[in-house]
Amino acid sequence: MKKTGSRLLLPLICMAALHVFADGGNKHRPWTLDNYHQAVDTMAKPPVITIYEYLVPEFYYADSLHKGDTTLTYECYDARDSVVNTDTLRSFEKITGYALLKQFKDPDHTYTDANGQKQQLPLTFIVKRFDRLGKEKWMSVAYPGNKYSELKEDRNKIVRTDSFMENGAENNEVILDIYKYYKVAKVSH
Repeated sequence: MKKTGSRLLLPLICMAALHVFADGGNKHRPWTLDNYHQAVDTMAKPPVITIYEYLVPEFYYADSLHKGDTTLTYECYDARDSVVNTDTLRSFEKITGYALLKQFKDPDHTYTDANGQKQQLPLTFIVKRFDRLGKEKWMSVAYPGNKYSELKEDRNKIVRTDSFMENGAENNEVILDIYKYYKVAKVSH
């Protein structure tokens, strides 16, 4: 089943990439099979498609969540508890911690910026922290209140997927990031 899905996905990705590049990045023109053939005929170089697959716990979100002026985002940590840049990360195997951060601007507190303008103070705080305790085992601490729980992962049970497509460094390069989220369940004591 996994191979069948990949065989079906790759032609669709190629067609979408050809359409975007052949149209100069204009995504507003309706896509048809004739447009696809025209794009193939007129392109100097076919697109180079790089696909990265990531296996991550279900509590993690690869993209930020926005609601009004509030943003929820994740920070990832390595074994030394150093922040890891997920934009350049190609494997989440060495990630030993995740922090769900809430970011917003505080209207009651301001500061004066370099131009002399008053700005609302940006605040960031940890809502929840997840740390690996061992193979297949995580701990979770929810703030405030320090609610602690232990979690067990099941990497064989995929609960959802996300994909993100972006232009690469080269003109004809497309990067497709596919995130597969595996099941993580609370352990009862």
